[in-house]
Amino acid sequence: MTKGFLSEEAQLLGVESRTSSPVRIPRLHEGEQKYQHVETPGLFPAGEGAGYAGGIVSAAIDGENVALALSAYILRQKI
Repeated sequence: MTKGFLSEEAQLLGVESRTSSPVRIPRLHEGEQKYQHVETPGLFPAGEGAGYAGGIVSAAIDGENVALALSAYILRQKI
């Protein structure tokens, strides 16, 4: 076990630090195409790897927002 990571209150404790990706995949910020890549329709960059989150919580929130936008996009396409 790693020293300082165990306690009476939890099995494992950890720290989430805020970081930023060195790369950000561009995406639109307005309208029906919100969250889509600026040049590739149907591509929805999301989360830490795409440069839109800096931790597990912000990645989850971004993922949820992008999933909602993707769902609306699919419904508009009538796939």
